Amino acid sequence: MRILYLSDRLSHRGGAPLHLLDIIHAAPGERRVITGKIDSDIQLDPNIHVETIPSLNSNKDNNPDLSVLHRALKTADVVHVQNVMIPSVIKAAVETGVAIVTVQDHRVFCPGPGRTLPDDTACTQPMSDIACGTCLPDDAYRKRMLATTAARKEALAGATLVVLSRYMAQELSKAGLPGAHIIPPPVSAASSPSEPGSGFLMASRLVQHKGVDWAVDAWRRSATDHPLKIAGTGRLSNGLPPGVALGWVSRSTLRETMRDARALLFPSRWQEPFGISAVEALAEGTPVICMNTGGTPDWHDHGCIVVPPGDVDAMADAIRRLAESPATASTLGLAGWEMVRERFGPEHALEPLWTLYAAVAASA
Repeated sequence: MRILYLSDRLSHRGGAPLHLLDIIHAAPGERRVITGKIDSDIQLDPNIHVETIPSLNSNKDNNPDLSVLHRALKTADVVHVQNVMIPSVIKAAVETGVAIVTVQDHRVFCPGPGRTLPDDTACTQPMSDIACGTCLPDDAYRKRMLATTAARKEALAGATLVVLSRYMAQELSKAGLPGAHIIPPPVSAASSPSEPGSGFLMASRLVQHKGVDWAVDAWRRSATDHPLKIAGTGRLSNGLPPGVALGWVSRSTLRETMRDARALLFPSRWQEPFGISAVEALAEGTPVICMNTGGTPDWHDHGCIVVPPGDVDAMADAIRRLAESPATASTLGLAGWEMVRERFGPEHALEPLWTLYAAVAASA
């Protein structure tokens, strides 16, 4: 089987790029990648053919030269598109008849901040000029974003869609794109669950919709002696309290840091499409304190203390509870570790994808 992967970038930074790399490394058959950008620390199997089209690393359709892409599309048995937001590229892939598109986030059905209103509540309205005015008050910008989002959604018509959570499948269906296959990312559990660690950790892009300020505020309100550490980069990094920021850390180091923590904090302002970092913490036997948004119900039923969206006091109470009770942390951590083994191991997440590859290729 000849598999062509199309992506905006190859990177170790962020859950979506890591998910794509996991798939590329594990996929059966002959693999080819066309991407907009490759980070300098990326090392792929030398048998994987990689090319770059820099314009793919963009959210705008700037009439990219697609001659290389069109030649590659003609030879592929399966075209797997992930994180490409240029409508003309999506359309070219879908027109092959063998396209699988992983919809990682809201950008094909929401022109605003992740289906979340300015008051941090979930948006339940379909996108329209009137409904989206609440989040996008500038007329020119709103109309431009509505047109771009609509073009992306229209380009997906006829593609085989893959999402990571039930929430994303439901949102796509509401937007007129039903029937998405729910295939979560593969997450390997540690060989054994960790013992209760010390300190609280957040691992995320440091941007407003990830709720970084909520995590810091909850930790402060808890008055715990356990330190707070935040791993990640982003525009909010300069506003963190002294000694909190870890900066970007490698995937292996992050898993070790998760294993050593008492719990992972997972606040989210936006409707979280899935939440890979939280599942990775559970895979180490580290409990998670999370807010109930978006796709988190697909995993927050084991190993987690779940608090209402935006309830910083409830998150602070949960921090105090786990800080004061290693036994509670141990019980939750074990439950989360067992859940990841049973629900998100590679055999559960990859085999359905390979089956889908075969079905799409056979249908051509």
